[in-house]
Amino acid sequence: MWPILLLLLQASEHSTAVAAYKQHKFPDAVAHFTEALKAEHPDTAEYDESVLLMGQSYFLDSKYKDAIPWLEKATAAKSPTPEAAYMLGNACIFTQQTDKAVKAFAQLFQVGANSAGAHLTTARMMLRQDADGEAATQARLALEVDPRVPEAHFLLGEVAILHAEIDDAIAELKKEIEINPSFAMAYYRLGDAYSRRERWDEAMGPLERSVWLNPNYSAPFILLGKGYLKRKELANADGILRHALRLDPQNVSAHYLLGQTLMQLGKPEEAKKEMDRWKELKGAN
Repeated sequence: MWPILLLLLQASEHSTAVAAYKQHKFPDAVAHFTEALKAEHPDTAEYDESVLLMGQSYFLDSKYKDAIPWLEKATAAKSPTPEAAYMLGNACIFTQQTDKAVKAFAQLFQVGANSAGAHLTTARMMLRQDADGEAATQARLALEVDPRVPEAHFLLGEVAILHAEIDDAIAELKKEIEINPSFAMAYYRLGDAYSRRERWDEAMGPLERSVWLNPNYSAPFILLGKGYLKRKELANADGILRHALRLDPQNVSAHYLLGQTLMQLGKPEEAKKEMDRWKELKGAN
């Protein structure tokens, strides 16, 4: 009788914990998984689920240090989920455990733990979490492993732009293009870097190459339009900015720049429509 009762209590704790997790009641989920795990056998699917959801509950409740040991168990399971490795890597970033983060992202992206790819994917994840200094360090480590790994110099260029170190950004982006000449984003960011110094004659070439390589991304079209406006090539600015708005109709900057262009073209009614739309979108944002 008692073993059956214990099994029923165990099942009840597990189901209650899962229900709390699904309802985003993460502290309650942790409490019930703690009780469920006391009785669950490590070789069962229920145990594996409890371990995973315990780690995820801690993570989603922003208790990253507590999440790590459970997520480590989950990633060491026979059939680990990508979500466990993703959360583990980010929890390690938040708690400044870089080596563990690299290992987790290596598992997530199925690359060697000491590979350039492991360092570079960790760098990208760090940049997403605004840990740009650590991201730059990981990108440099990737380049030590493989000096021609694609996108490492690009990431260093992005970090340099964030820090307003424009000369460094230009140098890194040129290195990226030398390694990776079909990478549209590198040309866009190089044009962006030049534009921040108002070096529009140098910006236009990389921006044109960017749109030739990827004609479906609005940002370089908008910068090109701004460059044409700065150089008083108003017809070109008009056409490019209209195309940018076909790609991204809600873009605030594109409406503003087109309004300014139309004003200089002597089209005040059209300009007013664009400026009104700019004010509307700016207010909404």
